[in-house]
Amino acid sequence: MSLPPSVLVYFDASVLYAADNATPTSAAIGYHVDAGTETRIEAAESVDTFVSSTDLEYRALLEAVRALTTRFADLSSLHVHGDADVVIRTVDPDHPARAKSRIARRRVATIRDLVADVPVVTYRAVPRGRNRRAHELARAGHD
Repeated sequence: MSLPPSVLVYFDASVLYAADNATPTSAAIGYHVDAGTETRIEAAESVDTFVSSTDLEYRALLEAVRALTTRFADLSSLHVHGDADVVIRTVDPDHPARAKSRIARRRVATIRDLVADVPVVTYRAVPRGRNRRAHELARAGHD
């Protein structure tokens, strides 16, 4: 019998703007899930509507968590990495941060519910360079 996997989740969001640098023209999310040295899930998705870039980051994490809970029936640990510090702090139940928007609060609650049965869940804000693949996937979602 093998042990349930321990996975790492990386997520990011991307917004493209018009020449005025104020009007959003496209939004996308990207994420990947790794187990050991193997990437198990990768996704780049276009998003039709969004409220803010921060809400888009919450959506990226939510979609990543949905994908991994669909793929894996059982996990021994989950390690969430992203470069959106406010999202990491808010989703981590060990921090007192509270999402500002109703949409973000709903996404935080859903993420926490989806990972509630995982014995070990950690959250870590990482520099953009350590989140490069998720960023590339988010940018690819614009295509």
